Amino acid sequence: MKKKSKVTKALIAVSFLIGIIAIVSPVNACYTNRVFFMAIGDDLDIPGAKNIIIGNIKFSGDSEPPSANIFFYSKIYGESGETVYAMMGMLKDGYLINTSYSFFCPLFKVWFINVWLVQGMGKFRTSDTDITVYFRDLFTIPMPNTEGKFVSKPIVMLLSHTAEYCEKNTTIYAPGSPENPIFKWSVRWALAAVAWYYPEIGELLPIGPLSSLTIAKGI
Repeated sequence: MKKKSKVTKALIAVSFLIGIIAIVSPVNACYTNRVFFMAIGDDLDIPGAKNIIIGNIKFSGDSEPPSANIFFYSKIYGESGETVYAMMGMLKDGYLINTSYSFFCPLFKVWFINVWLVQGMGKFRTSDTDITVYFRDLFTIPMPNTEGKFVSKPIVMLLSHTAEYCEKNTTIYAPGSPENPIFKWSVRWALAAVAWYYPEIGELLPIGPLSSLTIAKGI
């Protein structure tokens, strides 16, 4: 009951935030130059995590890439329903870099295609908590800890509004070819993440909420 109450409060808070976004950045009637999307619910990777991802993308029609604003919030709950970790981040005036991005997903073991890629410098903070998770079915990593302070970091978002994927390497077999047909995943999804550096492996990893897409207007 305690866990359900916390989730309900989070959904009420995000509903208020959605109202603000709708007032500040209304989607036009034809949805021709602006995209609005939300992903709310269970994390597709981390057990016990609940996520909120809200964003909008504006196509200006000039030579600049489409601009993007994103807000994300994630909580990981323990077995007794208490919050054991929280992350919040935002990206203002990021850019939609690619609408046909493709990559191998180690979590689902497929090559997702036609993914929208958004990047930019944003801010995020976490609770002052040391916690480890099993990342994308690959290895165990410590989650970022900003000690409750906002820090500036590169923010990335992946939006799979078509949920299309291939089972073979798309750099070797062209998507849609007889050797590599295109399939549709059961859910559309969005990932909003901070690029966090791990010196132990010498890599930047996208750390943040991954959830099913619940609303997508204008796509």
